[in-house]
Amino acid sequence: MGRRVVVAALASVLAAAVLAFPAVGAPPTVERIEVDETTADEFLTEACGFPVTTHAKGHLVVIESGAEGTGVVAVRTLNIALTATANGKTYRFRDVGADQVRRTPDGYEILMIIGQLPFGFTGVLKINETTGEVILEPQHSTESDLEDACAALAPA
Repeated sequence: MGRRVVVAALASVLAAAVLAFPAVGAPPTVERIEVDETTADEFLTEACGFPVTTHAKGHLVVIESGAEGTGVVAVRTLNIALTATANGKTYRFRDVGADQVRRTPDGYEILMIIGQLPFGFTGVLKINETTGEVILEPQHSTESDLEDACAALAPA
């Protein structure tokens, strides 16, 4: 019985996600982007004061409705593992979560960032993209992780 409840709950969540997009026009487009690259990390290099290279591996899924009107117009989910390297040392962290863009009846586009933003926050950040107003701020900052990363990567 417990397994049926879980399956039914998952089916309901999937149906709600599909129905969240406006029903007018073509079906939503779905694109999965694989990420596997290493780059010079300008952000950590500047913050730490020495060269840092970061390898990112994971994926990004982009779903866009392209429809006019109101409702959810885009959802982007990401799950990326990152490994920063400097001075023969490594620091691992993740960028995970979902971004949702919703168009309101009065024409505003609301961006909701949900998840874990490295060296920023975990939780939910909600922004009116039309006006730039922050509607909801996350309650848990992860900015102190930046100090931890730099300490872990610092020369001996």
